[in-house]
Amino acid sequence: MNSQNQTTSKFFTNMKTKQLALFVIASFLHVSVKAWDVDMSRRKSDLQKFRGPASVEAEKKDKAWLDGLFQPLEAAQEIVILNTDKGFVPETLKLKRGKTYKIHVVNVNEKEKNTSFVLDAFSEHHGTFFGQKKTFEINPKTDGVFSFICPETAKQGRLIVYPEDGQGRKPASE
Repeated sequence: MNSQNQTTSKFFTNMKTKQLALFVIASFLHVSVKAWDVDMSRRKSDLQKFRGPASVEAEKKDKAWLDGLFQPLEAAQEIVILNTDKGFVPETLKLKRGKTYKIHVVNVNEKEKNTSFVLDAFSEHHGTFFGQKKTFEINPKTDGVFSFICPETAKQGRLIVYPEDGQGRKPASE
């Protein structure tokens, strides 16, 4: 055998020996890991005793502060007003103060194909074209009766804003 073959043979022999040694060590050192699940649901009352009433009150204050910081958003209620040749449909809208409303105005008047929609109290002035809609949002802040008009047809509608609690005006006798 020449010298190069001998070195190659020793290399593979040493490598097989190392692999065999690692296999033997790994088979003897079989490690088993188990996770512990602890059920604390029955200990809830015991944990509250350790926390004490002062910490519970402090936690409630922290939560109340956080709730005040993030107000939930309500989706705007959507209302459709049709501008017809006989007037607005609906002619009267009742809205709550402090709520947001998305209003869609649609001109379906075949006689007057290009008309206007004017709601002065909320600074809303829109040109409406036959079959198309104009959309805007309002957020009434004061109670009252407001009018919306179409100057070309002289048709008029009413927008009534009342308090959110629904109480409205009290009778004069009280």
